Amino acid sequence: MNDPGRQYVLFRAGSEEYGLPISRVSSIIRFETITPVPRAPRGVLGVIDLRGRVIPIVDLGRKLFGTKFEALSRSRIIVTEGSDGPVGLAVDGASEVATFLPEDLMAAPTGAVAPDIADAFEAVVHLGTRLIILLDLDRILPKAEYELSGTELPEVES
Repeated sequence: MNDPGRQYVLFRAGSEEYGLPISRVSSIIRFETITPVPRAPRGVLGVIDLRGRVIPIVDLGRKLFGTKFEALSRSRIIVTEGSDGPVGLAVDGASEVATFLPEDLMAAPTGAVAPDIADAFEAVVHLGTRLIILLDLDRILPKAEYELSGTELPEVES
């Protein structure tokens, strides 16, 4: 039986391209106004209300490169379903969905990246002339890094 491969949502953060398993992505939305949260952890831009759910938004570029996110017309929020609930990733653009076979995947480099994020790189794959880094969502965004520091948002009665 042939392995049909796994599908990944491809996106840009800075000048690099990354992929997340499509099974972990619930939606991709245009970048919208984010409500800042006092005392939010470094890298958390704030929260949005998405169809009645309050979603923390993480600056993925800051996590990966230490650079601050700047919203542009092509910027997107990738709403993911982490093991501890939804979290949005502010990215510079989302481009496509691609399928990769197990034999397409190459081991992620270990010496070329900071030790604190090396485990988050699942694999690297070529797509034409492009090199895509596939990410492990739970390792790139441990809950402690986007949890809103005990800040509880009030329930709104309707």
